[in-house]
Amino acid sequence: MTTDPQAPALETFYTAYDAAFVLPSEKEDLEGFRDCLALNGRAPYQRLEKRYGAFRELVILLQQGDGKVLGGANFIALSGADAITVNLNYIFVAREARGAGHFRRLMALVEREARAAFVAPASLPVLIFIEQNDPLRLDPESYALDSAHSGLDQYDRLRIWRHLGARLVDLDYLQPALSPDQEPDTGLLYGVLGASGNSLPACLLARHLRQFFGISVLKGRKIEDDADALRQVSALDARCQRGERIALIDPGAALAQGAPGRTDQSFLDLARRAAASAASER
Repeated sequence: MTTDPQAPALETFYTAYDAAFVLPSEKEDLEGFRDCLALNGRAPYQRLEKRYGAFRELVILLQQGDGKVLGGANFIALSGADAITVNLNYIFVAREARGAGHFRRLMALVEREARAAFVAPASLPVLIFIEQNDPLRLDPESYALDSAHSGLDQYDRLRIWRHLGARLVDLDYLQPALSPDQEPDTGLLYGVLGASGNSLPACLLARHLRQFFGISVLKGRKIEDDADALRQVSALDARCQRGERIALIDPGAALAQGAPGRTDQSFLDLARRAAASAASER
């Protein structure tokens, strides 16, 4: 595990990460990772802590004794009064290392390191937020390229995450551009692991996205500098003021229907309808 932007482990991680991810809109370059980890440094950290609260940006590298990379993860841990929240930016297991439990091992390490990053009661929950490809919003070329490169179909990925307990956040999510040279990613779902109940307070989600966007995505720039980030956080702030909660949707009913023919709808819309239909039949 490292928080150091100049650590040799970061370059080793990046080489394996670069081989694991292929879609341009979802990828950071090495300097992007260095920029994020550099925010852990004293001066930038103090500046951002005043704005967003305590945080830690980390990279985990899983290796064999001989140095062979088995997998890795990059995430930001964020302190909050009601929960420690994590945005799991990237997680991967090398294709030749799959089937040996490394994915669950990485997830356990993410939760452990997130909890260890702050002085907090052991009872404080850790909520792990994830971005997932929406199979109905990916263009056919990206769908085919990503599935072939990873060896996993997009629906199978959703099933794996659901098996781990992930649910979809009922939010029309868009990831702001990771750099000035990139475009926003419009083909994503937003999910969460570790949440109890069927909803989350809008205030919690507003706080989390403000921190995640401002630190990991915008690399310390203000939310107001990015229209996509500002729009989403402002909408959640308004819902927070009204005391609203954001529903969490089990994607199981939608996944049980199999892969539908491609339409203009999102998988989130499909999951909403399928979950509502399943509930009405009980």
